[in-house]
Amino acid sequence: MAVPAWKAASELAEGYLSLNPVTLKKYEKHELDALQKEIEKLTLATRIALVPTDDSEAAQAKNRKLLRLSQAAVVLKSWRSRMGK
Repeated sequence: MAVPAWKAASELAEGYLSLNPVTLKKYEKHELDALQKEIEKLTLATRIALVPTDDSEAAQAKNRKLLRLSQAAVVLKSWRSRMGK
């Protein structure tokens, strides 16, 4: 992996990186394990972050991050099940 797993998860949440079969081919099993763990940690941290009720832009940004992380987790899980990793 060219970047640490925590950095890749952060870039996924911000929308700078996306997971697809082409990018996932580069990762080894231990790197996929680390990435999955970091995605789960970041998802949990994002979920528990409090957003003021009157700040709709912050709420939307939080929901976009959660959506990107959720989609990345689904793609990663699908890839791992297909490849047996």
